[in-house]
Amino acid sequence: MRTRRVVLMLFEVDFALRINDNFLTIHKAFVLADSVSECQKKAEGIRNELPQNKLHQVHIFIEA
Repeated sequence: MRTRRVVLMLFEVDFALRINDNFLTIHKAFVLADSVSECQKKAEGIRNELPQNKLHQVHIFIEA
């Protein structure tokens, strides 16, 4: 029986506020995930914990 090998990728995620058509990074995280979709879900969880997210919309930028 073969076991499935899971390959995790390291993503760099920036959390930013939009100010006058410019983005200001307020937090950066490194996320291990097996897909961009999984990384997005994890990033949304991190964003929900940021205090700035209560007052402003925090944008997520993901780099592989």
